[in-house]
Amino acid sequence: MDGPARLAQLGRLRRDVNAALDQIAPASLSDNRVANAMRHALLSPGKRIRPLLTLLAAGQLGCPAATAMPAACALEMVHAASLVLDDLPCMDDADERRGEPSVHRAYGEDVAVLAGVGLLNEAYAVIARADTLPQTARVEMIAVLSRCVGVNGLIGGQDRDLLACDSRSFDELSRLHHEKTGVLFVAAVEIGALAAGATPEARETLRLFGCELGLAFQAIDDLIDRQELDGQRAASNLLSVLGADGARLEAQRRMERARQTLRRGPPQLATMDGYLELLVSPAAA
Repeated sequence: MDGPARLAQLGRLRRDVNAALDQIAPASLSDNRVANAMRHALLSPGKRIRPLLTLLAAGQLGCPAATAMPAACALEMVHAASLVLDDLPCMDDADERRGEPSVHRAYGEDVAVLAGVGLLNEAYAVIARADTLPQTARVEMIAVLSRCVGVNGLIGGQDRDLLACDSRSFDELSRLHHEKTGVLFVAAVEIGALAAGATPEARETLRLFGCELGLAFQAIDDLIDRQELDGQRAASNLLSVLGADGARLEAQRRMERARQTLRRGPPQLATMDGYLELLVSPAAA
């Protein structure tokens, strides 16, 4: 499959993800602020990189997109929840997300907290009732998402990011970026592997691939964000220790390591590398 065909495939999958999210999101109700806020967070414009990775990983291993779709949507719900909570004034204090008012700006801080927690819980429920997937796979998927959110994942990364720090070492930043960004990339491909009933070898290949791709994505995103950084965010940006040229080289290095990981794994995963540039360059949340 050539580049234009891959791009068209990603466009179709993205439309399918958006349609599925629209069905899963709580109905818009004039008297339910939390439901409306959850819908606002989940359906805001985005490239849907993480659910696309789930569908691509599953597809490479022979699982139809329709079978893996509930799991892909659940992952995007976790991602949306993390953005709602990260944007709060007590966290990153962001007024906008994807060109729209952040949830706490549109609905208030109290509703935003409830919406974030609601999205997390609904994500687990979406997987639990996904009868297109075997029960054992659903249990493992919920475990993957729980670890991704926890103290060694999104929660731990956000806490680490909030610690007052004028400068961080490269290793410290890499750990922070893995916890705040990379864990969702790992979860995305692991869940795709579980949907396909993959072998332990394929699942481990995808886990290592997700680690590298997540760090490449963050390096690219840091380069894009460099014009908008304030003092607090600058300490969490790769440019603070590597500079622009170093961050660019780090992104290239991580992308190449992601490709090499796929090539060393089961042969059906090797062609997945043709989608990488289309997914993460330029980066989008």
